[in-house]
Amino acid sequence: MRFVLPVLLACMLVPATAFAEDLGLCHRGWDATEAGHHQRAIELFRACIKEGHLQQASLAQTYRNIGIASRRNHQPAEAVTAFNQSIALHPADVEEDYINRGNAYDDLGETARALADYSKALAITPDNGEAHYNRGIAYERIRAFDKARADFIAAYQDGLRTDLLFERLKIYGLIGTSPHGSQPLGQ
Repeated sequence: MRFVLPVLLACMLVPATAFAEDLGLCHRGWDATEAGHHQRAIELFRACIKEGHLQQASLAQTYRNIGIASRRNHQPAEAVTAFNQSIALHPADVEEDYINRGNAYDDLGETARALADYSKALAITPDNGEAHYNRGIAYERIRAFDKARADFIAAYQDGLRTDLLFERLKIYGLIGTSPHGSQPLGQ
């Protein structure tokens, strides 16, 4: 009986190992995304979902990656669907999915939905400069310039430092011509 228990335990471990998570196709999908082969990336991500025995966190990330590749492939409606799937899996960094889905809604011209998603992201992480910046751009689309200005200042205060943000800050007269070392004015 002493030898039967270790043998039984070993047999029980084999099926779990046989279905270990395999992210190989997912990694190839991200490489394809980075190389600009977005349709191929989507195919690889879908194969990874089908064959990779993904755990919940990896599954959420893979749907997010499908959304990113779809958006880059000029398929914003498909991107929204993928981000919805990721959000439904409740990833630890779900605010990233709200920002990404907001961007896809913005691509579709659905500014109210984009604003709602950026605000959801900010409710989770209030100091998210990217969400503030993107919401500011959406506010500009609906001509809510005071709200846009406030979001651009918040993005800067949150640590975002991009040429696009500095362009917006200059337009609003909040910094001079040099973005390096400039502090926003007139907060």
